[in-house]
Amino acid sequence: MDKRKKILALVALLLISIVGFYILNQNKTENNNEDIINEQTQEYIDNTNTAEEEKEVEHNLKLTIISPEGESFSARQARMYEALIEGNGKYSNQVKCHWEFFLNQNNEEALYQTMDNSGILSGESKEICGFTSTFIESKGVLRVKLTVTVFDAVNENIESVSGERTYTVL
Repeated sequence: MDKRKKILALVALLLISIVGFYILNQNKTENNNEDIINEQTQEYIDNTNTAEEEKEVEHNLKLTIISPEGESFSARQARMYEALIEGNGKYSNQVKCHWEFFLNQNNEEALYQTMDNSGILSGESKEICGFTSTFIESKGVLRVKLTVTVFDAVNENIESVSGERTYTVL
């Protein structure tokens, strides 16, 4: 009988050891899985932040109206209107150009005409928004204002930049 008790105690001890080992091993596996999940989650967050940082490239665009050249021109004279955009044009983006022409006659400036056109911005600098017209038929001081809005491939507004230039219409 003594042998039976010893064998039974040995079997019980062996079963308790196996169950204990299984439980400890299960906890380690769960902890490892949690660590792996945490590492993957952190890696995903890091990649997401990196992607957002890459998308948020700083645009430092500068717009200058370069044409017509000179300070004055004659009324009804065909003139080429054009602007130069400089700065970060890393992506090929569509640009929408909104021209406004203000004519000052008798010390009173009034909106004379507006014009909208579009173009593509690619590279570091580019001449954009060009058109030719003879629509300025009156004499006075002409203030030309151009607002260029840059869009990405899905027509999301990235940035707007404006420029002005003044002419004397003779």
